[in-house]
Amino acid sequence: MAPDLLVRNGLLFDGSGSAPRQTDVLVRNGKVERIAPALPTPPGVREINAQGHWVMPGAIDIHTHYDVEVEAAPGLKESLQHGVTSVIFGNCSLSMALGSAEDAVDLFARVENLPRDVLMRWLDGKVNWTSPGAYYDHLEQLALGPNVASFLGHSNLRMAVLGKERCMQPTQLNWGEENALRSVLHAAMDAGFLGLSVDMLQWHRWKGFKYNGASAPSHYASMAEFRMLAGVLRQRGRTMQATPDAGRRHLVPLLAMMSHGLGRKPMKLSMLTSLDFTSNRQLGPLTRALASVINKGLQGDMRFQSLAVPFELWSDGCNTPVFEEMQASACLMNADSAAQRQQLYRDSDWRAQMRREWLSRFNANFHKDLAQMHIVACPDASLVGQSFAAVAATRGQAAVDTFIELICEFDESIRWHSVIANDRPAELRRFLQHPYIQLGFSDAGAHNRNLAFQNSHLWLLRDALLHSDAMPVEKAVWRITGELADWFGLDAGHIAEGRVADLLVLDPEALKTDLTGPVETEDARMGGMRMVTGSGRTVRQVIVGGHVVMDQGTPHAAFEQQRFGRLLRCQLP
Repeated sequence: MAPDLLVRNGLLFDGSGSAPRQTDVLVRNGKVERIAPALPTPPGVREINAQGHWVMPGAIDIHTHYDVEVEAAPGLKESLQHGVTSVIFGNCSLSMALGSAEDAVDLFARVENLPRDVLMRWLDGKVNWTSPGAYYDHLEQLALGPNVASFLGHSNLRMAVLGKERCMQPTQLNWGEENALRSVLHAAMDAGFLGLSVDMLQWHRWKGFKYNGASAPSHYASMAEFRMLAGVLRQRGRTMQATPDAGRRHLVPLLAMMSHGLGRKPMKLSMLTSLDFTSNRQLGPLTRALASVINKGLQGDMRFQSLAVPFELWSDGCNTPVFEEMQASACLMNADSAAQRQQLYRDSDWRAQMRREWLSRFNANFHKDLAQMHIVACPDASLVGQSFAAVAATRGQAAVDTFIELICEFDESIRWHSVIANDRPAELRRFLQHPYIQLGFSDAGAHNRNLAFQNSHLWLLRDALLHSDAMPVEKAVWRITGELADWFGLDAGHIAEGRVADLLVLDPEALKTDLTGPVETEDARMGGMRMVTGSGRTVRQVIVGGHVVMDQGTPHAAFEQQRFGRLLRCQLP
């Protein structure tokens, strides 16, 4: 039972988008009992002085990949400490709801760029469920820090129904196979899953021994299969989370059309991603225009996920997600050892292919601008701080030749940084106000050497506080709380009498100064380095289900021993 709390005299943003008000919030038995000014303090109630602070619903992170990490570290501290009280995983067609531990490791290791040995250790002996409902029953038993919800992964669904061989064949399904896919998806909806996540992005590949380098199973589905499964989601009022193929952009409008509501019920569609890409400034506006056409003209219900911070990427040589789009660098990621990579480095044909693909701009998504790729670590310390283009200039070489030479010489010990998108602050503040943008896509729990966006929602609040061209603070709070909860069907995101008390007490003065971007830290459970973000003194208390789980940066004494968060089963009719 949660202890009773009285959060005294804070500026309350209730998650509805309405203007804030100075008031007290009384929490009893894990729920908000009363909201009013100058409430008396009942005996035995802990009082939190929120004078000068904001009181708001805990933030919701709609796009994480904590599916495996939650088994080893169910407190999910890297998000919780930034005031995130609800996370959604099961994205990008990958989930733990179906399949063996070995299959999960093979998929998550490469798609999410996580150490294979760490994933195997996290899952050792823990996967004992065989259905989506049993998986949700399992999540109910974990010592959760925040609340969790999940999509069913399409790749896992295909493996479970079709088998590993057939799920990776682009063949037409027969009636029995279609019926089996529908049946399992219905069972997941019955259990309370938010919907289905699908993936067309060819960068997402297996790391396993037999299928190393092959695309994830969701990629082999036909558009007819996607439409068939969309029909189940439409019938059940649930959501499709979609990751389209960046190299086959003509498929994006085909996916978007699944949401339309002309003569039928619309389907909720949450798609990756609308960003201000440095490689193509038109992609962001095009995605938002597409969403407007689907929703306004065709009566659909479509959103594009986005970030409130620059999309910064750190990479170890060719080991980086964006290099999966080139076959030459993807071959390096197929290698299981440095010795195998060295064989490729010595191959003149491989070098020629790498050079050719680097210089090709056809369907390129990564900017490939070597002047924007800066070396941050290297055995040759004289190179640190320089861009690859600058190093090339001193050597009198073409930049791409210098890049290939350095990668071949230093392999994954040369580490570099670049900004992929959202590098224009004023433009970012402008487009995040678009009605069909969803604030999310932190990718928390994945790519732990490459990126960190765990406090992106706090940067949105900071911009709202400091910049007149940003959205008002109350709208920014709504966008990361109530708007998302209502759209996905979560019992979260609002502060109201009778609702579960998932609260964040935030210091607006610290918000102005204390946020940091990604930094490298050591994480023993991760088996090495992990990139994280910082919030300093911004987050004062994080309250989940009435429990103060984080108090001024210090976890509850029973953190990861006692269950604080809950499983959020979809509330949509």
